[in-house]
Amino acid sequence: RHPIQVWPFLLIAGLPLRAMAPIDASKDPEAYAKYNKERAEKLKKQKEVDKQAEEREARLNKLKLTGSKDFKVGAQVVVVGLQKNPEKNGSLGTLQNYNVEKERWAVEFHTGSTNNFKTENLQLVESSPAEAAASTTEGDEGEIPTSKLYITGLAAATTVEDLIKLFSSIGMLDREPVRNAKGKSKGYQDEWPFAVKLYKPGHENGDGSVNFVDKVAARAAIKTYNGHSLKGSVITVQYAGGEGAKEAAEAKMRKRSRSRDRLAELDRLKKKLKDEERPKELAGIFGPDI
Repeated sequence: RHPIQVWPFLLIAGLPLRAMAPIDASKDPEAYAKYNKERAEKLKKQKEVDKQAEEREARLNKLKLTGSKDFKVGAQVVVVGLQKNPEKNGSLGTLQNYNVEKERWAVEFHTGSTNNFKTENLQLVESSPAEAAASTTEGDEGEIPTSKLYITGLAAATTVEDLIKLFSSIGMLDREPVRNAKGKSKGYQDEWPFAVKLYKPGHENGDGSVNFVDKVAARAAIKTYNGHSLKGSVITVQYAGGEGAKEAAEAKMRKRSRSRDRLAELDRLKKKLKDEERPKELAGIFGPDI
């Protein structure tokens, strides 16, 4: 049998060239192990890149693109076709202004950041039927208080994935940045988790929140899913921070407070019954009173 040999490759001017000497696993096991480790890391990284590309492609397929080049300030667009920064492909933003000298549009994203793009790297996004209906029947976006929704009446079996699946059918969900120890965001935006929360999962009459990228989608979600049956329970969907949401939160707190009061009263009754059943002469003999 011949010993295992590995030829590392060098990349010069874009062309792979074989190194002068191979790695002999029997003679240099440490170098061979290092090579295998680096190769596994590269394969893992490539898989992550491919997965992100598939997710971006899936998001693009969900969007309804108009194909029109009638760009106007305030229009919603999606970034496409970038080669140097492919992680931005699939990002949804709003046109701010056109720079004649640079021949690029300034696009603002929901994170507040702004980047310039050529027109060939932008495509206009068509509003969904639900958004269009909400927009025409309930006024303009300026009347919408927030893009965040508060959901109550959730069944115990409801999961975060259920909320994501339900509300992502209306519009693009916002994402929450992952932060490091210094509080700075890290990773790519499309890797961040969706801004969807489920408070106290596994409890009946639960509550949660969902945050959309734009306010119009939030209004459409209320119109579509307020009173909707999810997992056998009728849910209430309203703007977070609104009067209805505050009342619901206060009612939930009152209910929890009543539950605590009832438990405390029950403990007092148990103690009283034990004291009445036990002769006074024996009190404290078997340890402190309970």
